[in-house]
Amino acid sequence: ARVVARLIASSKHVVVYTGAGISTAAQIPDYRGPQGVWTLKAKGIQPKFGVELDQALPTFSHRALAHFVHKQIIHHIVSTNVDGLHLRSGLPHKNLSELHGNIYLEYWCVFIIFFTKCGTEYLRPFDITKLRHKKGIRGRFTGRLCEDSSCNGKLRDSIINFGEDLPENELKTSLKESQTADLVIVIGSSMRVSPACNMPSLSYNKHGVFVLINLQKTRFDEASHVRVFSKCDEFMKMVCDEMNIEIPEFSEEDMAEQVEKDCKKIVVDSDF
Repeated sequence: ARVVARLIASSKHVVVYTGAGISTAAQIPDYRGPQGVWTLKAKGIQPKFGVELDQALPTFSHRALAHFVHKQIIHHIVSTNVDGLHLRSGLPHKNLSELHGNIYLEYWCVFIIFFTKCGTEYLRPFDITKLRHKKGIRGRFTGRLCEDSSCNGKLRDSIINFGEDLPENELKTSLKESQTADLVIVIGSSMRVSPACNMPSLSYNKHGVFVLINLQKTRFDEASHVRVFSKCDEFMKMVCDEMNIEIPEFSEEDMAEQVEKDCKKIVVDSDF
């Protein structure tokens, strides 16, 4: 932890990549761990979530990363998670690239004839995909319309399914940040999903430092300069202690205020 803390403190541009492991402390299972979704399904066992996704709260690691970003210690977060906990932790939207979407975010107001979009995004307090399935709505549309009277386009979810192209803006930003970084840190990822798993190499191929924090082994272990086998929260607490940084407790009220302040292009639901 001391080595990683010193690397963070001495680096000019830090980019962090997060995977499902960062959310396990919020009782959301990962994919390939011993109790992971795909691990259990391979054994014929139906995985169970400790909480409903829309009741999950940001973990210490989520809160620590958001705090580091606000203090300009960390510059960007790239995540393959769809649980929305980074935004709920108060992380500014401009400092976050969600490559696989967000179950609380609906956007792309589409006209049926012209196929144009106004770009407005809506952050909801509920799982958009679950509600869509309950209503029997097929495809990507959520059944709601853009609230902009000049648009009234159909809203769709932001989730990227297997085989679909990643969101262009998120991908471009992730690649640019990765190329700029002099320190890249992977937290809680098995690093098996492309192109996200290859992004850290854009930094360390240019002599950047690569830190990998994950409980299970990955195929990138030997490429990393610092390899840590640990639970995310336990290690992040040690890093914060080494840096003498105290992380504020989670506050729903402060979080909602921060999200609304930082997400300039996002309309935040009043119940969020």
